[in-house]
Amino acid sequence: MWGISSLVRRAALTHNDNHFNYEKTHNFKVHTFRGPHWCEYCANFMWGLIAQGVRCSDCGLNVHKQCSKHVPNDCQPDLKRIKKVYCCDLTTLVKAHNTQRPMVVDICIREIEARGLKSEGLYRVSGFTEHIEDVKMAFDRDGEKADISANIYPDINIITGALKLYFRDLPIPVITYDTYPKFIEAAKISNADERLEAVHDVLMLLPPAHYETLRYLMIHLKKVTMNEKDNFMNAENLGIVFGPTLMRSPEDSTLTTLHDMRYQKLIVQILIENEDVLF
Repeated sequence: MWGISSLVRRAALTHNDNHFNYEKTHNFKVHTFRGPHWCEYCANFMWGLIAQGVRCSDCGLNVHKQCSKHVPNDCQPDLKRIKKVYCCDLTTLVKAHNTQRPMVVDICIREIEARGLKSEGLYRVSGFTEHIEDVKMAFDRDGEKADISANIYPDINIITGALKLYFRDLPIPVITYDTYPKFIEAAKISNADERLEAVHDVLMLLPPAHYETLRYLMIHLKKVTMNEKDNFMNAENLGIVFGPTLMRSPEDSTLTTLHDMRYQKLIVQILIENEDVLF
């Protein structure tokens, strides 16, 4: 059963004409157009002097407010409109750069796996905050050309810190607000097999770009645990670090956050330990 749904999932990730087929909704905002404008959906004139329609702030599509409800989820963000890498919606970023995953994730993981897997306390030990901010600025400024090599940042904890910051800064977490309650409910199931199946079912509800990012990260974190004798980081330790980084409650309540922490940790722990089955 799992094999088939994974195949279906991967089919959604196939890319034709060099474009990854991730659906993305338009980010429409009310707009006042100077001079005559026509709706790009119905081709009719936009009447009025102010706020005649809406414009997608990611791709620039101009339509009537009413027409915006019927426009398909086919936003192809324009790089000129995407000003930064951090704090940018995950699907918007990967569609704008036409990549399978956010480049920050790929570049940081590549660097960590090249020189940091045996580093004691990997992901648990914090890097120097100012240097982590420097890495963030480098990605925002230079994108995939950002240089995070050892000759500039010899401390690998700066790179792990920059990756964790990227996930924390996402407006919608990797494990989305929509799926969050379902993951927490799955974590509460006492029977291990049923719990694993429930987690798998919720994974299938993630948007494809979020799913692919999570899959890639879990494969990486599994490699981290395989070096536990050197880095002292097992799946449970990584769950403590990445639980609140990858998933945040839609309710902004300290009480809910405290109550959910053990389940957040458990979900990430399950994802790492069973990445070969779940993804």
